Amino acid sequence: MLEVLGLDERAEAAYLALVDSRSLTVAELAERTRTERFDLESALVRLEDGGLVARVPGRPARYTALPPEHAVEVLLLARERDIRRVRALAQRLGERHQRARGGRGSASLIEVISGAEGVARCGEQLFRRAEREIRGIDAPPYAAAGDGSRVNSVVNITGRQVRSRFIHGRDSLFLPGVVGRIERDVAGGEEVRVVPRAPMKLLLADDQAGLIPLVSTPEVLDTCVLVHPSSLLDALSVLFETLWQQAQPFVPGPTERDGPDAFLSEEERRIVSLLGLGLPDEAIARHLGIGHRTVQRRVQALLVRLGAASRFQAGVLAARRGWWTPDDPLGA
Repeated sequence: MLEVLGLDERAEAAYLALVDSRSLTVAELAERTRTERFDLESALVRLEDGGLVARVPGRPARYTALPPEHAVEVLLLARERDIRRVRALAQRLGERHQRARGGRGSASLIEVISGAEGVARCGEQLFRRAEREIRGIDAPPYAAAGDGSRVNSVVNITGRQVRSRFIHGRDSLFLPGVVGRIERDVAGGEEVRVVPRAPMKLLLADDQAGLIPLVSTPEVLDTCVLVHPSSLLDALSVLFETLWQQAQPFVPGPTERDGPDAFLSEEERRIVSLLGLGLPDEAIARHLGIGHRTVQRRVQALLVRLGAASRFQAGVLAARRGWWTPDDPLGA
């Protein structure tokens, strides 16, 4: 855990042992941490130089941990200063890199990322790079690193004040597990809307970078283009915002549970929301993990309760009764 402060495993073990004791000799520390004396002495030197421990006067030499809340804070501040200096260096090196290639010409506005592993890692970097907002159009194929880890927005922005908005094509909702994944992302704070058909796959980090496919198959996302600030990036941002305004919210609003028309179960609420997205009974049954005939019975019962003659009318009446409250996509 303390490796972020530059401590290796031996130094961390010695420090934690001292935190739990008033003071210890090198021999006592070696016994508690099961560390060779030579390695332990070098670890104590690093801890002492870092201001985490101090030597107690007397013989044999004893060590004690300084108050962690102050000592660790000092190291964190030093590490933050180092990070700021490295970022400033990276900026200067980037400028030198551009000058060496004739400035920020058209060739420097885009960068080709090749290979499934490279595409996945580039996507992760964009998620982590975003400071205000991550936006995207979600469509297959999906990038996955060599270790099988899936590039995911919520996973990469959890704990940060970064807004996440994603658009999905309705056809992708038919894929196994997609609705469940979207629901988990929404529960994690992501905003999701649905369009009849996603025109392309897209990832935008603030207004600083964008990632779009260059070469892909239905199964593999093999090559992408990383777009830096430019008119092309501006156009991609406009495309996303236009689709966002036209798209239908994925998650229904809060349900009314008072009165005779209240939902009997969470399952009915989900059925209505999926009906509103235009999914047929077969797809609803697959996403909810229930039988096709069960869904048909539930839908028919909802039509009767609503007095609706069609599935479309059922969605309108359900929204009117407050069973779900989709936003007005046109802002009317």
